[in-house]
Amino acid sequence: MERYFFYLKSLEFDNGNKTANKIQDVNLQIALIQLAEVMYYSGNRQIKPNVLQNQLKDEELDKITKVVRFLTSGYTYLFYDKVKGNAYRSFYDAYNLSIEIGEEFLIKASLLALLKYYNFEIAKNSDAYLPYLNLFKDLAKDTIDEFWVLLYEVIFLSKSLEENIDNAYFQHVGELERYEETLKGNSPLLALLYYEKALMNDIENNDIKAIEYYGKATERAGEIPFLKSVSFFSSIKLAILEMNQNNFSTANEYIEKARVYSNLADSLRSSYYLSLYGSMLYNAQKQHDTAYQLLIDAYEKEFQMDFRRNTLEINRLEVELDTQRKEKQILEEQQKVRANRNWLIAAGITLILGFGIAILLQKNTTKKRLLAEQESQLKQQRVENLLKEQELVSIDAMIEGQEKERQKVANELHDDLGSLMATIKLHFDNSKVNDKDPAMQNAQKLLEEAYQKIRGMAHSKNSGVMSNQGLLPAIKKMASTISETNALKVTVEDFGLGERLENSLELTIFRMVQELVANAIKHAKATKVGIHLTQHEHQLNIIVEDNGSGFDSSKVNKTHNGMGLTTIEKRVEHLEGNFTIDSVLGKGTSILIDIPV
Repeated sequence: MERYFFYLKSLEFDNGNKTANKIQDVNLQIALIQLAEVMYYSGNRQIKPNVLQNQLKDEELDKITKVVRFLTSGYTYLFYDKVKGNAYRSFYDAYNLSIEIGEEFLIKASLLALLKYYNFEIAKNSDAYLPYLNLFKDLAKDTIDEFWVLLYEVIFLSKSLEENIDNAYFQHVGELERYEETLKGNSPLLALLYYEKALMNDIENNDIKAIEYYGKATERAGEIPFLKSVSFFSSIKLAILEMNQNNFSTANEYIEKARVYSNLADSLRSSYYLSLYGSMLYNAQKQHDTAYQLLIDAYEKEFQMDFRRNTLEINRLEVELDTQRKEKQILEEQQKVRANRNWLIAAGITLILGFGIAILLQKNTTKKRLLAEQESQLKQQRVENLLKEQELVSIDAMIEGQEKERQKVANELHDDLGSLMATIKLHFDNSKVNDKDPAMQNAQKLLEEAYQKIRGMAHSKNSGVMSNQGLLPAIKKMASTISETNALKVTVEDFGLGERLENSLELTIFRMVQELVANAIKHAKATKVGIHLTQHEHQLNIIVEDNGSGFDSSKVNKTHNGMGLTTIEKRVEHLEGNFTIDSVLGKGTSILIDIPV
């Protein structure tokens, strides 16, 4: 068994299968062969839909077989499921069961699976991978283990969202070089090593060395299914290097090679890179229309992948929360057992010794004190909930009042002042005066402008989420109206918005978006504002971003009246959503809102 997992971490799947065939336990043998097969193809062949179904309900299986099946299930979801919702859960279950069994080779296999999961992220947006990497580093025993530790350190450092890559990255890549001679000449791990060395030289603008190692990586990876990603990204990188030297024909050839190496199961990620770097290539050839279309396509795919990464993070947190609940339940049960045992001991002592009565009284008093403290905490929670409900009611009342005031002002502008201006204009047009007089012409022009401004103000004040209109059309109409001024361009991107939401919720969301756009106009001095609306199942994601001056979010005015940032944040909180401000001075502001619908 240990030899089998050594072959798997060495990416020698044929030897792994040979070892699995010698296993006497039929269920375990089949599970091991299936695991090697899924890892070997790594999403690069079609599978039947029922392969994704979890087949871990057989209680008669031994624990080692269950660990192997958990790993197989996790890799299957990772490679073939678009949202990858159950991959983390399966790997996490394999890890916990491995800890229970106590076999290091199973624990290391589970940790490598979890690290593979985090490696699927395009950029490192958290350090959630770090505990697993540190655990694997503590368990590392042989050269292959040490290689994987160093390789993942390099990979995660290179995926940092920081503008400048840490010096530790270059140090670790330098340490990788010693494995170039340690590993066997036909080891598949060399393809991964060559790619990371090529990437480092690429970052350092050493084009000659970068081209050499990208070529080595592609040659070593060849047509091997689990190394197709190395061939894909190496071809993409070679295309960019050739493009930088104006070798557009050669660059196009590498793009086409990359297309051949696209991952069948993860076509979204492959298409994203092909569109992105294809856009750069066409732009360099001054074919701007094609470049623009590819860039838009890449942007849409990146947006979808951002949503998938959020889904991955949410799923990971749900699994960890569920695990914490189970651990808490086990702890409470253990405490109950210990408490019962203590009561039995106390009762026995009471029968033998008289002073046992005093011990029982003391424990009873302590229990009453704890109950009193718990009751006090419950009362405090009720008070806090009541305050939150009152705050919600006041915010709702404020929004309703603002809406009524807007309607009232709009009606007065349109019905009273608008009608009066229209009547004055009519009398003025019918008056028998010299219409060629410049002064009269200016007066007519000013009167017309005043009339149109009053109409515009009336419509602006009356704009909102009407019952026959809906949230998305209202936001698009607002964006179009603002963009017509040519002072600010407002764009609206939507994804997954289907049926109408409840009218009051639509109105609340519209006013929040309207206020955020108004902030960009009044305070940020922005020229561009982007509004992104995405609905996935029962979750609505709203992003309002501008290219304005930015601000320090820690200094937001907490006493601002109206629909300010603080009020919006409270409103989102009462809707059980999340409100995030991401602003950098001089670089713009992004407001992120997630609301369950």
